[in-house]
Amino acid sequence: MLTVKGSSITMNRCDSVYITVTVRQNGGQEYTLQPGDELYFAAKRKATDKSYAIAPKLLKGNVLELTPNDTEQLDFGTYVYDVRLITSKGFTTTIIKPSPLIIEESITGVGDQ
Repeated sequence: MLTVKGSSITMNRCDSVYITVTVRQNGGQEYTLQPGDELYFAAKRKATDKSYAIAPKLLKGNVLELTPNDTEQLDFGTYVYDVRLITSKGFTTTIIKPSPLIIEESITGVGDQ
């Protein structure tokens, strides 16, 4: 099950997740991704950790896709993630500041990799 409240994401380990990310400019108007723009998602147990729980992952356009393989090795609990935009002109900005990524238990195991 997936729940998104504000920038907090709660999901079950080994679920497939698709989340559309909306990029907003200062002032609140929506930014349309331009050819060559890239959005990246990454997660760590704590923001200060050197190693990633989920290594930086390029979004497909503005859609974050997490597969069972992305979370199968994670312990249940709270992680922190962010999303960064790198424009085709090299401008880099974090569009979702470090926010909770909660990995919840799953029991069934059917479809787990």
